[in-house]
Amino acid sequence: MIKVTAAIGLIALNFILYFLFGSLLCAGKDRKMSLTRTVFAGLFFYYLLFTVCCISVMLRWRPLHVLSRIWLFVMAVICISGAVRAYRNARPAFQRAVDLVGRHTAFFAFTAILTVAFAAVILYSYQFTLDASYYVGNATTALQTDTINMFDPFTGDWLDHYEMRYFFATFSINDAVMCDLLGVHPLVWCKITMAGTAIILSVMVLYMAGRKIFEEDMRKLSAFIFFSIVANLFMITIYTTSAFLTTRTYEGKSMLGNVVIPGILYIYICLLQDVKDKRTWLLLLLVALGASALSSSSNMLVPAMIAVTMFPLAFLKKDGWVIPKALICMLPGIILTVIYIAYVKNIIVFYTYPTR
Repeated sequence: MIKVTAAIGLIALNFILYFLFGSLLCAGKDRKMSLTRTVFAGLFFYYLLFTVCCISVMLRWRPLHVLSRIWLFVMAVICISGAVRAYRNARPAFQRAVDLVGRHTAFFAFTAILTVAFAAVILYSYQFTLDASYYVGNATTALQTDTINMFDPFTGDWLDHYEMRYFFATFSINDAVMCDLLGVHPLVWCKITMAGTAIILSVMVLYMAGRKIFEEDMRKLSAFIFFSIVANLFMITIYTTSAFLTTRTYEGKSMLGNVVIPGILYIYICLLQDVKDKRTWLLLLLVALGASALSSSSNMLVPAMIAVTMFPLAFLKKDGWVIPKALICMLPGIILTVIYIAYVKNIIVFYTYPTR
């Protein structure tokens, strides 16, 4: 029970980290800072930086504990810098949030109860999919062997080369690093902490999109969030993202389907209101860069989602500059997809040992 309580508490740690990482980008005297948007941006900035650190360590064949120390240092620097910027510039954002909660206490209480109930149902369920076991198995294998993606988590066999599906998708290695730093078992961290984090992030993105659509009409926003959660609970098929949120919650694909894709839709709504907003375009680019760390499926789905939202936007707004901006945001996923195809064709291979 103590471990479960600690794991639930660590959900808050994740959001603090995302907020501090996001504050480094979003806090500024000339910016009207949004707390939810800061957390959203911080999530992708966090995983983007982690991927850079992780790949650098993997290419030098260094052990997991080296990555843990590097990442602890990076987190310390970013969090201190983000805290300083947030302290100086985020007070109006916190005050607006307090005022909003004060004006709509019933709505936020309803949303909180709904989210907790939704999370309780999912976290209590038994998740047994093969990919779900991979995330726990890979984190456990990395911890037990003090290596990064060098052993098959299902068989324990040594891999002579890195599997390209997981080379850039470092989501599960971050789980291993956090377990190493915090002394938490991967099963507890993945099953409770990361699953709870994914659920709250999913509801947060729904709230962000709903606020843009319904503004201060909290009745419509309440109905929107309520029926979205109902749909997630009762429309679980292989054709919906609900299956990932409810049965494969702590996988990277769950974050892709329920945070990244709706997040791009939120950005599209923002651009409908102001197509020339540079910060929103930079946020889209950040999402495109950071999403690849969550799941390799992002490399195809994110460019596709950007295309189906941004190309029509160019015609709706009659702005030709939308297309080149969208293409730039699609480029990271396209490049990584090409690299994966080259790997499949045996053109590019990253070995787990020195070849020279």
